[in-house]
Amino acid sequence: MNKILYMQLAALAVTAVLCAAVSGIGGFWSAIAGGLSYLLPSAAAVLLLKLFKPYPHLAGKIFLLGEGLKVMLALVFMLLVFAIWHETLKFLPYILGLVTVSHLVFLALLRVRDYGK
Repeated sequence: MNKILYMQLAALAVTAVLCAAVSGIGGFWSAIAGGLSYLLPSAAAVLLLKLFKPYPHLAGKIFLLGEGLKVMLALVFMLLVFAIWHETLKFLPYILGLVTVSHLVFLALLRVRDYGK
């Protein structure tokens, strides 16, 4: 679980630097805000799973609770970012940061050779 968080953080850093090269410092901070809107809730879900690791009989329920918490926190963080930075936020870098962090798990675990089986 921690490995995924580190991969997401590294991907966010690369995305933010690329957005800074294209859109300037505003693009950098917008990409960071987008990535953190998903990375922080993911970290909370991982923490929840680690706290309940000694209780394997609750694993399924805690996983579902963690995923629900992650979705709700991500929505709250997105709303907060838009409420606070709506005038200076650059939308495309924000979305790139968000999508990079949120979909990295799918890209990292993608197994093309298993398609059709």
